Amino acid sequence: MTNNAGKHNIWLLLLSAALIGCAVLNTTTAKAAESTNSDDAGMAVYKALLPKAEAGDAEVQTTLGLMRLRGDVVERDLKVARVWLGKAALQNHTPAQYYLGQLLLLDVFNASQSDLNKQLTEGMGWLRRASRDQHNPSQLLYSQTVLESQLESPFGHSKIEAQQHLDSCAEVYLPCTQYALKRLDQGKEEVYCPNNEFCEQKKRLLYTLANAGDANARYRLSKFEGEDRMFWVRRAARLNHPQASHELAELVLKNEVPLQPEDPAVLALLNTAAQQGLQESMHLLGSLLYEGTRFPVNKPLGLQWLNLAAQRGHEPSIELLAQLQEPADNIPAIDKVESAQPTESTP
Repeated sequence: MTNNAGKHNIWLLLLSAALIGCAVLNTTTAKAAESTNSDDAGMAVYKALLPKAEAGDAEVQTTLGLMRLRGDVVERDLKVARVWLGKAALQNHTPAQYYLGQLLLLDVFNASQSDLNKQLTEGMGWLRRASRDQHNPSQLLYSQTVLESQLESPFGHSKIEAQQHLDSCAEVYLPCTQYALKRLDQGKEEVYCPNNEFCEQKKRLLYTLANAGDANARYRLSKFEGEDRMFWVRRAARLNHPQASHELAELVLKNEVPLQPEDPAVLALLNTAAQQGLQESMHLLGSLLYEGTRFPVNKPLGLQWLNLAAQRGHEPSIELLAQLQEPADNIPAIDKVESAQPTESTP
């Protein structure tokens, strides 16, 4: 049993990272400053809902369970919460199954080792039932819990099935899409992605995110073989994506592509990227403003951008300041630089 205890400890540590929808468990039971009138009002609502819950209304039972779980309007009582959520869960109410599953997975009942095993098994069972019924938050939590477990088959649950739940959820629920992509990325985004099955999996997820207005997903799609690079760069830049904004500005400055009517002006593109901390944009914007070759000259603002990039260790900016005989140490270092907004004469 000692080995199993160790596995349970690992399991609970994993759960603490995986549980995402039960932040209510971490709230305090009641604030000392709350008025008696507020407490009385909450209890009045609770009592008014009791008849419907006792008559078997699953939605009301879930509501009462969550009220007892949160402890914000009535006194917190996890055992009562478990009872009400359990009654609703038995009626296949997926939100109740979702919250009950989390409540059981978090060791809040001080169960013995043997009872804890049963409790965790029951909690995982409820999550799987809700997940199989296409309850998106349950699909995400179930897949996270199973796939991130160090156990081969955590409490008898298949990682293959968990991945299937995640794949299904990723098509319609953005948190699932983001998590599925994170698992494929393994902490590293692609510089270039050729035509293969792995990149196709990523591309499907990125399409979903891009269509939902995710600027980074749009920019990443510009790196995939077979995709229209400029189509995605422009659309990412229009959402103020720093790398996309810088890339589009550079291409326009080199006369490799024209600006389209929907695109921001070059000065605005560089300012957007620089304001978000992109050192290459700070350098390019600073040098262009200092020289006045493309934009109206503004040496003080140009020096400020070059200085900010130099202070962050950008070697080209340090070298350029030395050439201009404007050492970074002699220019006031500031954390924020005045925005270089485009003028009517700005390209």
